[in-house]
Amino acid sequence: MDKVKKPGKETPRTRCHSLDELREIWAAAGMLGYPFGPVIQLLIVIPMHREEIASLPVDELDLDWNVETEEGNWTIPGERVKNGRALNVPLSALAVRIMRSVMVDPMRPKQSRFMFTTTGTSSVSGFRKGKDRLDRYIAETREQVATRVSGTATEMPHWTIHDLRSTFATRAADRLGIDIAVVDRMLNHVATATTSKITRIYNMSELFEPRRQASNAWAALLECGVIGDESANVL
Repeated sequence: MDKVKKPGKETPRTRCHSLDELREIWAAAGMLGYPFGPVIQLLIVIPMHREEIASLPVDELDLDWNVETEEGNWTIPGERVKNGRALNVPLSALAVRIMRSVMVDPMRPKQSRFMFTTTGTSSVSGFRKGKDRLDRYIAETREQVATRVSGTATEMPHWTIHDLRSTFATRAADRLGIDIAVVDRMLNHVATATTSKITRIYNMSELFEPRRQASNAWAALLECGVIGDESANVL
């Protein structure tokens, strides 16, 4: 296949949400309910791939469900990661709070090994329908707001769930000043843009502590600018 010509030029995705748009998505996800609602919210809080969260087995989490801990840890084995590189994911208090609410959600089959499931035996699927409902809730909310102010509702520009990762990478760097190498590691990228090939071979550090701090800073920004008071500032 290496001699087969590409059918077209690859164009990198450039869609990046504003905090206002994230606020709309977060609110609409809350209307979705289990399982897609909390999946979307976790994808905003934790910049992992969709399937890594959607197929999350509970036993990958280092959490004591009987103790109100503020933070946690999630170890994703290499076979479940897109690039085959296992990763320890620090969980902010916000992420843990969402997971705790999921575990007691009456819609979740209690004995399932998966956090997100509709059958109890397999991870959740059917994201196309879930995304369509999400977009519909966003559009309906915009219509309601426009009606209240006697204006005209505009449609949210096209976006995909994967764009939430680009949004995190951009806003974490621009708004919070998080080092690009740390952002790359949080995305579990090989970091070809920020490190040399020789560095990638010899430096095996997971940057766990910087990632934990960055995760908490991102959660604080979301708490103030997306979930809570939109006028609050985060330093």
